[in-house]
Amino acid sequence: MNFEQVINRKNTYSMKWDGAQSLYHNSNLIPMWIADMDIKAPEPIIAAIKKYAEHGIYGYVEYPELTEIPQVIAEWLKKRNNWNVKPENIGYSSGVINGISLAIRSLTKENDSIIVQSPLYGHFRAAIENSKRVLVKNDLIRKDNSYFFNWNKLESQIVAHNVKMAILCNPHNPTGRVWTKDELNHFVSICQQHQVIIISDDIHSDLILPGYRYYPVASVCPEYSNQIITFKSLSKTFNLAGLQFSYYLTTNNTYLKKMKQIAQYSANPEWPTAFALPAVAAAYGNSDCEKWLQQLLVYLADNLKWLTNEVESKTPAVVTKSQSTYLAWIDVSYLHCSEADLLNALDMSGIGIQSNQDFGLNNQDGLFIRLNYATAKEVLKEGIHRLIIGLNNLSK
Repeated sequence: MNFEQVINRKNTYSMKWDGAQSLYHNSNLIPMWIADMDIKAPEPIIAAIKKYAEHGIYGYVEYPELTEIPQVIAEWLKKRNNWNVKPENIGYSSGVINGISLAIRSLTKENDSIIVQSPLYGHFRAAIENSKRVLVKNDLIRKDNSYFFNWNKLESQIVAHNVKMAILCNPHNPTGRVWTKDELNHFVSICQQHQVIIISDDIHSDLILPGYRYYPVASVCPEYSNQIITFKSLSKTFNLAGLQFSYYLTTNNTYLKKMKQIAQYSANPEWPTAFALPAVAAAYGNSDCEKWLQQLLVYLADNLKWLTNEVESKTPAVVTKSQSTYLAWIDVSYLHCSEADLLNALDMSGIGIQSNQDFGLNNQDGLFIRLNYATAKEVLKEGIHRLIIGLNNLSK
């Protein structure tokens, strides 16, 4: 479990590294933008994939529900989240956003309004608008260097726009906020009052930093579970995004049937790659993978602590008190510059990040950076050094 190992990912078909050249100008840039880690998956997963590869035949794979995968998932959720899930209540998609798009098309109609908390994960906007639904933003309240729901505005917007569906990000991307039981209960009570379907994107729910706890909204509010669909994946947890596997959970059999029916006419978006199923079985079924995850969380917390001290001691920037994920959310509003100038300056200094436009923010919302710190400390130190140079050059 050597998280400090520097791995050269160039020329490996990596979107993060090779794909960065189509987004940024600096050919020597350190990409710290997209959310995948520069860290190898646990050995049991690598061994399972190698074993499958050595078989030599990579034909169509079985549907996950006809294998041991549903039981493996249910056991993982019970162990990790104390959540009792029936295997028959699980559906599958090649990615969380694909699954959410499927839910939107299956359970709402064109021109229906869907509410999302802002700052928002940019693909939520795409999933909503590409389905010809209406995006309604509810801005989170920034307070004490953290983020909170704006309850009054949430309910008034639901009423004013006749909202049919709410997308909850738990934990929240990009701020790293982990919602408490009380907050989840309040969120559900508002949605229940107005008969709003809840879509909960919990893709980062295994990446909870030490000292915090994640609660699945459907387990906190079982009385409303028939109106909730929770989406999860191993892609962030074990760095397996390229395997194209995610799953969703709901006690509502009608929802499951509708989504499966729509999926059949949408090029089978629930069909995983050949290597996904053995990887899932190993990840969730081998105790060494859970031990790896526990050590990873300690490593990530140390990286976040280091970069926070470094950035805040050498610039006026403020790093949000993140409780989860491996994504730092940094306020650089003090620069009073345009987003284009920010991106250009950091590109020139040799670091690739994401900023306002990727998270539904405008200039009046301030100026923010999302930065991926799931990398070897050596790479992180060089990346933060370049970030500080770029910010200080701008402030001059």
